Amino acid sequence: MDQIADAPRCAPVASPPSDVSDVAGPSARVRHLLDVARAAFVADGFGGVSIDEIARRAGVSKETIYRHFPDKPALFRAALTEIEGRFALRTAALGQGQSPVALQEMARAICDAAVEGGLLSPLWLAAGLAGRMPDFARELQQGQWQRLEPLREALDVHARARGGAAVVPIDLALDFGSLAVEGPAQLLGFALPPVEYRERLAARVATLFEGGLQALRAEGAMPDRLDEVYSPPAPPAEHLRRLLDVSAAHFLGQGYEATNLAALGAQAQVGRGTLYRHFGSKEGLFAATLRDLALQVAQAARVPALPDRPDAPGLARFLAAAIGNLGGSPSLDLHRTAISASRREPGLAREVHDTVRAPWLRPLAAWISGLTGLPDAQWLGRQALVLALQGSRLFTMGASLTGAAANAQANRAAQIMLSGYISAMNR
Repeated sequence: MDQIADAPRCAPVASPPSDVSDVAGPSARVRHLLDVARAAFVADGFGGVSIDEIARRAGVSKETIYRHFPDKPALFRAALTEIEGRFALRTAALGQGQSPVALQEMARAICDAAVEGGLLSPLWLAAGLAGRMPDFARELQQGQWQRLEPLREALDVHARARGGAAVVPIDLALDFGSLAVEGPAQLLGFALPPVEYRERLAARVATLFEGGLQALRAEGAMPDRLDEVYSPPAPPAEHLRRLLDVSAAHFLGQGYEATNLAALGAQAQVGRGTLYRHFGSKEGLFAATLRDLALQVAQAARVPALPDRPDAPGLARFLAAAIGNLGGSPSLDLHRTAISASRREPGLAREVHDTVRAPWLRPLAAWISGLTGLPDAQWLGRQALVLALQGSRLFTMGASLTGAAANAQANRAAQIMLSGYISAMNR
């Protein structure tokens, strides 16, 4: 889409205009506009829809939109408010009262909000913006964090009732939320959990977060999901290497919609006929490029041995190495692009997810199975990686986790996996 036409007409505003934020609520006309804009942004992404297109779908003039919203980001912010409303109300209710709220209830609230209330939509949209509009993407991500404050408060009450010695930091609330939505799985094309799956998921997440692997039993184990079937991609032919490298630079740097095949072919010094002969279409080249990049990330993995017992420092070393590989710039750029394309090509996004995690998940699942005998060791291994990689936060922010911060996250993830979050707090 035309980026010039959608450029801000004036400085972004911190809050919607008065006719949108009045106590009485927006007018029927503005509500209709926001409904249309919200559906367009969630379906096509921030860059995939223009102000002109939103005006056409809403049956209003472009001037009418600009009368209420100074620029496209302002319309975008206002449109997201409704998406987040259900979750905000539900999490606020969790923090009321003095009695501890069951972790299972919290996990179910997050899972339901992700499926029914659009909780993850801002994160999906932020991933698409992180490369081109990093400040705006960071604003969306931080807004998500702020909306989890009631959850943090509820966790704080829960922790103190169980001997927690310190205030629960927001990072732990974010980790818990990440487990409840299974990290970036839904952002990367995995099916939304059906209602009958959510209660078991919430119970398993609650037990794992509170007591770690030692608290889990075979009863209530997570079932395999049909969309978890995975076959590793084949390496590309060597004579296509330059074309794929040039394609990666274009797709990662500009996004799918903005990539021009003529410019790409000219830089790679291949004709349009050669491109179509090997890949069939722009979609085919995009898919081949992402598969190749995922394979490169997987091949770069340097996987340390896991300890022969439930040892937190040993598990932390393994998870820190995973952060270095899966949280490095090549992986972050790849994930961001795959997340942006997941509405259009969910199968491809799932391939990316599985390919880059395979070198880490295989030994991790085998280690968990050997220690515990639990039948859902694959799911538990994936959740360990979710904790290590801060759920979706690294991917939607596009910022690597390095040094002391990476080691601290790996240590916390290892402690939660083995003994639960209160043990991680009290270390």
